[in-house]
Amino acid sequence: MRRITQFHLEHVQALFLNERSRREGIRGSLSTPVAAISFAVFAFSSLSVEVDPERWRQASTLAIFVLGAAAAIALFASAWQVLMAEWLFVYHEPPRLVDLLDDVEGRSDAEEEAHVRAMLAASYAVAYERYLQGNAISARRRTWALRLILLSLLLQALAFVILPFHRAGW
Repeated sequence: MRRITQFHLEHVQALFLNERSRREGIRGSLSTPVAAISFAVFAFSSLSVEVDPERWRQASTLAIFVLGAAAAIALFASAWQVLMAEWLFVYHEPPRLVDLLDDVEGRSDAEEEAHVRAMLAASYAVAYERYLQGNAISARRRTWALRLILLSLLLQALAFVILPFHRAGW
């Protein structure tokens, strides 16, 4: 029969490995807002070619400028959310086991093994908690990045809807 410390070690190790896979899934899904950001930048370039800034006093031109500015703000906010999500992946690393172990002499081999097993379980538990917290924040930031880039694209679409009125001189 296995001892409770071995069950505990296997349990926290499984929790840690599951959260680490979730972390990689979230990290991989950050490519969606990044691709949408590049598409939005391309849309901005298309819009900027079509707008005549000399007509800035016309209502349609002002509306396009306001929508474009709001879209740019949403675009930069989305990029910031992606950057901060990635930042958490880089700076939420588990502690090293060497940093947790204390070097005490005079322990028997069985006591030393139990101590190392407990420290290893503690290391996995700390890493799991850090990954759990970081993953929750990163998933939330990824969601906000998607929402903001969709807002930016929607605002740009509205600007394109107004573009025929701008060309007509309204």
